[in-house]
Amino acid sequence: MSAHTSSSEKSSIWSILNVIIGSVIGGVVLLWVLAFIFNGLGSLRPKPVVEKPAAAAAPAGAATAPTANLPVLEITIKPDAANPLAYDTKSISAKVGQKVKVTFNNTHPTLPQPHNFVLGKVGTKDKMMTIAMSAMTLVDKGYIPDSPDILAHTKLINPGQSESIEFTLPAAGEYPYFCTFPGHVAIMNGVITVQ
Repeated sequence: MSAHTSSSEKSSIWSILNVIIGSVIGGVVLLWVLAFIFNGLGSLRPKPVVEKPAAAAAPAGAATAPTANLPVLEITIKPDAANPLAYDTKSISAKVGQKVKVTFNNTHPTLPQPHNFVLGKVGTKDKMMTIAMSAMTLVDKGYIPDSPDILAHTKLINPGQSESIEFTLPAAGEYPYFCTFPGHVAIMNGVITVQ
């Protein structure tokens, strides 16, 4: 009879593990579906952070050169109040050559989770999404993958903590940013548009 009980216990453990694994896979699929829905509904996107206009506009057709006298663009980002697995700021505007200071405050009253802020090179959004998904096993590196496409990043920030990073945006284009904590990249992402 003890052999039967042992077999039942093993079967019960496998049943529980199957439920857990199925729930995790279902959760990841749900995150991707939600990302598709929210990215497809442009009217729900927050307005971009607008910087003060420059005193004089460049002549038409002139090349945009980095400007050392631009003020530092200071941005504070945190988990969104309505969806704590998304950033509250999904769109930022900046100028070529401008220094940007991002402060990530990991504060959310109902769903405290670790997050980070990872900035990719221009035009690498799809590639960076794939890289972020591959970071799921990088616990010892704070889920930050080794990639030449990453320009800057915070460490993994625990609930109630914050960190600031500074970087300069060297060229015009769209710089994707995202959280690489497992499963978060599907919704927790945004873009810095540089002109």
